[in-house]
Amino acid sequence: MAVAQKGFSLFLEHQAVVYGALAKLGIRPHHSDFQDWRDEGMLVYLNYFSRYRDPLTDEAAITKFNKLAWRFVFLTLMQRMQKVRHRRELEEAPANAAVLQTTTVATAPASMEQSVALKLQMEQLEAVLTPVEHKVLQLRLAGMADSCIARHLQVSRQRVLKVRKRIQAKYRQLELEEFLNG
Repeated sequence: MAVAQKGFSLFLEHQAVVYGALAKLGIRPHHSDFQDWRDEGMLVYLNYFSRYRDPLTDEAAITKFNKLAWRFVFLTLMQRMQKVRHRRELEEAPANAAVLQTTTVATAPASMEQSVALKLQMEQLEAVLTPVEHKVLQLRLAGMADSCIARHLQVSRQRVLKVRKRIQAKYRQLELEEFLNG
């Protein structure tokens, strides 16, 4: 507990480290999520402090620590921003066949025979899905992004991802059974 208090006291004295990293990343106080990123930066700073091994006995040691902490905060937040940006890009991508293929089922059939086979597979899949899985599949096939599905069903995005993974597992199981039987 004393280490955490020392770390927080040091952070309060040197908040400019986190603010500097945020400024370098282009996150300004007028951004809607500035407070979230500032808090995230503070947690990264405190985490770095708890892992730092050199004693902070004089100003030179504290200056060295803060330079290293700035870099650690900057790089960590930059990675997290890239992940957030990548997630948003994926969510905003149009619901085309490639996206659907990686999320639930195969692409659109090329022939009538494939169409009938796909319809049969979908009926078999729907028979083993729970009501929530069925609703998520319907919304996903309608082109909704995971975040939109989460809002629509009033659940977290992570919950939607877990449901989609269960749907994929059930779909793969049906394919395996069809392969083994057929």
